[in-house]
Amino acid sequence: MKYMWQRAIFPINWMSGELTMTDRLPQVFPLTCALGEFAARPGDIPDLALQTARIGLTDAIGVMLAGRSEPVLRALYTTLDVERSAEATGLVQVLGTKERARALDAALLNGTAAHALAMDDVAAGCHPSSMLMAALVCQAQLSGHGGLDILRAYVVGYEILAELAGREPDALHRSGWHPSAVLGPVAVAGAVAHLMGLDGEACAHALGMAASMTGELVANFGTGAKPLHIGRAAQAGLLAARMAAAGVTAAQDALESKTGLLSAISPSGRVDLTREPACLNDLWHITRSGISIKQYPVCYSTHRVVDAAITVAGLPGFAVENIQRIEVSIGATQAWMARHHRPLSVPEAKYSVEFAVASGLIARAAGFAQLNDTFIQSEAVQRLIGATDLALSDDVSEEDAVFSPFDHVAVQLTDGARYDSGPVRYARGNAKLAMTDVERHRKFVDCARHGGYAEPEALWSRLESLATLNCLEDLFV
Repeated sequence: MKYMWQRAIFPINWMSGELTMTDRLPQVFPLTCALGEFAARPGDIPDLALQTARIGLTDAIGVMLAGRSEPVLRALYTTLDVERSAEATGLVQVLGTKERARALDAALLNGTAAHALAMDDVAAGCHPSSMLMAALVCQAQLSGHGGLDILRAYVVGYEILAELAGREPDALHRSGWHPSAVLGPVAVAGAVAHLMGLDGEACAHALGMAASMTGELVANFGTGAKPLHIGRAAQAGLLAARMAAAGVTAAQDALESKTGLLSAISPSGRVDLTREPACLNDLWHITRSGISIKQYPVCYSTHRVVDAAITVAGLPGFAVENIQRIEVSIGATQAWMARHHRPLSVPEAKYSVEFAVASGLIARAAGFAQLNDTFIQSEAVQRLIGATDLALSDDVSEEDAVFSPFDHVAVQLTDGARYDSGPVRYARGNAKLAMTDVERHRKFVDCARHGGYAEPEALWSRLESLATLNCLEDLFV
């Protein structure tokens, strides 16, 4: 569907009362309404998009199971009025448990659990699957939708998220915004509105409403508050869609307006508000960009240096006990996000370049076994953290403004020998260096077992056939 562009605006000269040509504003594409129409009628979704959606949703459920016993979840259960009876009516299942809760509370719990270990997937600089999964499974239980409906709604949400993120050339993190939490509610609202069968106008109202429900801060990276960012994005998007379904309205230019979301959060005011969304012309972001599956439960900005450190540790003649000095070349924004230079706790270690490198060199991993106070505070780890120097690069990757073109790790031993990883452009699991099905299965099972889930193999099988599942209540049988 084609959309008429907004007429160019000629502001009034308040001294003369006349319109001025010199202050002409650029043409703005009616993005909110266009994406609302797309959410209502996305057209024929490619099979590859649905397959990618299934991979993302499966991974999100795995990491959600891993995080469901984290302290922030225990605090949420205490704070929220969660019904402990599986027979409670009018409520939805909190995934992976027998508890039931109001849909909005369940979305908050699901999303927070999925982000609790910082192991949820990445696309468009955000965490699409965790927040989309958290809300969609709640709405699907209420409205009786099956697996294929959820997959289609996921693709809608992904496309909206990628469309919004792709318009900003600068890293939102640098302005203090967590992109997933700022753009996520809008994407979730579009996905849920599609699942609910809302028309284009109502979907646009859902997007506009969600635009006023955004905002979480990078300042809370490495704290217990961080997982709530995804939980709140899921909850806000679900709330916005359901309010729109109830007839509540919002600005029809809430995304593209000069006082709308995209302009408000743009670090340098360079956001592109003029072009037509690619998804309106069957140019699917999800089939071109895919999703990057995380291998490690630490900040994604450190994954390349974990891989680099593991490479160094595997070189012939390398001896970790003889390390004298470690040099890490990494993007400035990446290091700024992972800003804990002397981590002593698990939340800090998750957001520490120095810990990521030390863990990779000592354990040749940065997984659940390493994220405990005993390992983090050990003499060996702390010694390597103290021996690490960071060389920050201001060069920016053409693919992601948060990252430098590559990272690398070099280690000097006490005998003068030097070991270098070479440049690492993509983390293992990146969409361009994708996990195999075997590797994804291993991660899922490890996550489920870490969270104490008893039957991960059976759940994996059901998720592999998600498109044929008619009732979400049958997922966790």
